[in-house]
Amino acid sequence: MAEIRPYSFKTPRPELESVQPSISSDKTIAFSTLRFLVVDSVPNMRAATCAQLGNFGAGKVDYASQAGDALNLIRGADYDVILSEYDLGNGFDGLYLFEEARRHGLLKASCVFMMVTAERRATRVIGAAELAPDAIVFKPYTGEMLYSKLLRAIRQKSRFRPIDEAILARDFLRAIHLCSTGIEIGDEDAPAFLRMKVHLLLRVGSWEEARDLCRETLAMADLAWARMALGKALYHLNGFDEARTVFQGVIAEHELVMEAYDWLARTQNACDDKVGALETLKNASARSPYVVGRQRDLGDLAWRQGDLATAESAMAETVRLARYSFGRDPADLGRLAEIQMARGDLANARRSTEEIRKEFRESPAAALADALDADIWLRLGEKQKAREALNQSLQRLARLPGPPPAEIGLLVANACMRQQQFDSGEKIAQTVLKNRHDDQSLRARVTDVFRSAGREERGQQLIEETAHQIASLNNDAVRLARAGDLAAAAEQFMKAVEDIPANALVLVNAANALLAFVNRHGWHDAYMRHAAEYLERSMNIDPDDGRTLQLAELYRRTCLRYGKS
Repeated sequence: MAEIRPYSFKTPRPELESVQPSISSDKTIAFSTLRFLVVDSVPNMRAATCAQLGNFGAGKVDYASQAGDALNLIRGADYDVILSEYDLGNGFDGLYLFEEARRHGLLKASCVFMMVTAERRATRVIGAAELAPDAIVFKPYTGEMLYSKLLRAIRQKSRFRPIDEAILARDFLRAIHLCSTGIEIGDEDAPAFLRMKVHLLLRVGSWEEARDLCRETLAMADLAWARMALGKALYHLNGFDEARTVFQGVIAEHELVMEAYDWLARTQNACDDKVGALETLKNASARSPYVVGRQRDLGDLAWRQGDLATAESAMAETVRLARYSFGRDPADLGRLAEIQMARGDLANARRSTEEIRKEFRESPAAALADALDADIWLRLGEKQKAREALNQSLQRLARLPGPPPAEIGLLVANACMRQQQFDSGEKIAQTVLKNRHDDQSLRARVTDVFRSAGREERGQQLIEETAHQIASLNNDAVRLARAGDLAAAAEQFMKAVEDIPANALVLVNAANALLAFVNRHGWHDAYMRHAAEYLERSMNIDPDDGRTLQLAELYRRTCLRYGKS
């Protein structure tokens, strides 16, 4: 398969000044000025903790009994301190709350997140996490112990505030530089700076540097979080066999670190060990069933392996959990309906379809519901109604301003194949492929669609043709850029984006070329507008993509260089 090449360039940047964070010398912290959130599923414990904070002078204390409620509160308020019980009693533990809040950017730079637990084993789970909370308090504790922990955590947080502020400003190079400075100081906070640096390297996609730093760290101390980070870096560098061994080792020593199961399953999948991946996800879901992404992955893999009972159970749980998270997707209900139809349960399939119409009113979801209706009518022998529903679905897709979401597009393509509208199905499948050509799991889904229609060979041909087309289009522009013709490269990339408007790699390559032109030849209003648009699109596709984050920073620096806000 043709390989699409990324495009990179170097441009002069202002030197990063050396900043050495220091602990505030202020010995007095006015708790009355801080806003607290207490998260505990036990009412008596919540009340006791709130009372203790009141004794410290805190006047603004909110509380929540579960992670979902806490996330909603955090979204609407700037908390200075969050105290969360580790065991929240419903499967969503305090570490999940912390990681979700960080992932969605809900914690302000100076917020202290403190975990409270009665279980020493919780430290093994927290210790293996990629990024740890600011402090852990073990029950039973006295008011004096809690006050001391809070005081130290708040003061220590002041050292990391410049890093958090740089992250919030998406100035990741500066954040990494500040971490390096903290490591070089070599005091008691150096390990925390090291851990943060590794986290940032992974976030911006500096896989080789993250891998090497983790190996250096592990040569000095066997730290579970460093092993997890090493496994992730190896995975992204296609070192799947070594990554699999790393994740298996973490699980063997830290069986409650659920993230390791997810990454092991992902790695097994990449090694084409579908049976092993399915067993790993089943094991993980049995231990920790309340994570949307895990249930979705389990349902998808079980469906592809023909385990319909597991697939339906997992997708039903995905839909249920997503109602209380930020991950709602009509395609989950679409997949559930598809599984229910495969099991002959048309009544529940229709209920799932109606739920899509009720809960999601935008055009892609309506097109999905129509396609599912078409399949249901077809299974009931109502061919005319099936044709009408499918035609309505295709009309809705045609009116979309851009390509349909991948999963919705493939579900509609599947409906086309079932009614032998092969040209329409192929066209939709190719559109989906164009915009996510490098997604192996998506290519597998396309293969499934064509295989179910008895056209697997044509599906493989379409995958190869699409990948080659995108690679040629992209690589022609890359060659122009490397030859120094940045203007021609920029124009070629913009044409590529017109044809492939939602391909993340093409978008970042296009933004990169436009920024290269501006940094070489001077400010260009139109090019900078296009670069901002492409980066925003790429960010919407994958908020955690490292190259997009790096280019967003370069865009900001380019604006500063030319005195633009």
